[in-house]
Amino acid sequence: MKHNNIIFSFIIALGIFSLQSCAVTTDDDVVDMEKYVGTWSVSDQSSRLNYSVSITINPSNSAEILLNNFADLNSTAVGLVIGNSVVLDSQQLGSGYSVNGSGSYVNSGKLEFNFSLNDGIDIESRIASFTK
Repeated sequence: MKHNNIIFSFIIALGIFSLQSCAVTTDDDVVDMEKYVGTWSVSDQSSRLNYSVSITINPSNSAEILLNNFADLNSTAVGLVIGNSVVLDSQQLGSGYSVNGSGSYVNSGKLEFNFSLNDGIDIESRIASFTK
């Protein structure tokens, strides 16, 4: 009988741990993505450019944002959102440019991005401030 109680306890514990490992999507996750959405004015400090970037949620992957006109290249970059951070994996933009870097959500009116822009000849390190 004691052996059955141990097995039963083990099965219950296993079930509890299994339920805790399931990821549950909450409304907070949606709000976290929404804070990036909109049209942002960009000051690209390294290149002394000012331009606009429009950010939307990727309809194919709700954990990603699409940054339209990123680096003023009239092209769309894809960023993976992880909390208050955005990861820009190496990707092709525009005609012959590649970009990679990261960004962060500072507050409701400010994002900051650090990225490298490679035109195939030179690699530029850039810092861009996005404001609403």
